[in-house]
Amino acid sequence: MARIRMMTLAGAMVVTVYGCGGPGDSGRATDGGADGGAPADAGRATDGGADGGAPADAGSAAFDSLKLVKKVTLTGTGEGFSARPEIAATADKVFVIYLGNLGSSASITFSAKVFDADLSNAPTALTLVQASTTYGSPTDIRIAADGEALYAFYETSQRSQTSNATYLWAAKFKLDDAMTQMAATPTPLASSSKLAEVPDGHEMLDDPAPLVGPDSVFVVTRLDNSLSSTGDAVYRVRELSKDSLTLIREFDLNLSTAATPRPVSGRGRVCSLRFVDGKILMVLPTTSSDDGIREASDDGAQSDLVLVTLDSDWTFVEARKLSAEPNDWEGYVTGLHANATRLFVTYTQGVGGPGSGERRAQIKIFDRSLALVHLETVRNVTWGPGGGEVRPSLELRGNRLYSGQSVSTAFVGDGDAEVSVYESN
Repeated sequence: MARIRMMTLAGAMVVTVYGCGGPGDSGRATDGGADGGAPADAGRATDGGADGGAPADAGSAAFDSLKLVKKVTLTGTGEGFSARPEIAATADKVFVIYLGNLGSSASITFSAKVFDADLSNAPTALTLVQASTTYGSPTDIRIAADGEALYAFYETSQRSQTSNATYLWAAKFKLDDAMTQMAATPTPLASSSKLAEVPDGHEMLDDPAPLVGPDSVFVVTRLDNSLSSTGDAVYRVRELSKDSLTLIREFDLNLSTAATPRPVSGRGRVCSLRFVDGKILMVLPTTSSDDGIREASDDGAQSDLVLVTLDSDWTFVEARKLSAEPNDWEGYVTGLHANATRLFVTYTQGVGGPGSGERRAQIKIFDRSLALVHLETVRNVTWGPGGGEVRPSLELRGNRLYSGQSVSTAFVGDGDAEVSVYESN
């Protein structure tokens, strides 16, 4: 019999804000590039896990290239389609969280499967979050882990003819076979509406970026602004307690005005963060051209990737260009990891433009001087109707790298998601 754990989306308690505050004073901007210097204190990865921090045994494998070991399909006949898998790994288990039961919005869930280390078993799906009439159905989820617990930050949306309200949530699960729930926000951390309806300066809740810190956890969303080079990249940071997920503080982080010249241009887009040796590393897109901008889409401007370094109090330290391939669209940074010698990033690349080009799920591996070591294309699709979704996730454990990927011919919802397992080669 299937083991089911359900988390309802209704609650009666109000989260109390215990304090407020913002980042420290802005620091300086420094020059840099793909062949530039390493981020400050770019040594051994220490804190966190999954997408938001490095596990204790991130290791020092060279990862000069990747060898594909296997691909595992998450769902099969009778399980409903799946998409957007996020991954956390421990010494003996691999936890995969995904958007499941795709069909009608009323049936969509955030589900989980707990695999052995080799992903050779066939686990039963666990239901972590299901739809509700009040808060709608699950859409996006991002996770981070610290070796003992998994922290999930996710969005739900009503998706009706009368309301397009969206909501931001947090939950904490034990890294065990049952994924026992340890804490959850009883009411939404925030509410908003879908991207096309969000006014400038207001918050967007899709793809919330997680970060596990030494004493607390963070979730980072973004504010809507112009994608043009004059638009500001403003992110909203919420800090929560690790034990109960009580909101401690929230503040806005404007990376465009953090230094002169502007370190980042264009509105805040999907990003990833990680603590590395007491510094916060953040990879995000910056607009590289104002030609042909489409404001309604996050990949509506040609863009490069920037590595921003922040102190642990969120004070800006520096920004360096990380990836700058010509005439392309680099964005949707949904994975960031580090070990003693390498930096790993997963993102979506658009080439050739909508309708005539393609979109690629990319893994890039850099050395600690930020020189490119390896590029791996996990999936490529037509950029346009029928092309399907491209959104790679990332997890690192020793000499193994895991990447989750939607596999569909529509935007999302008509395929069985996959997990690709690579080893250092």
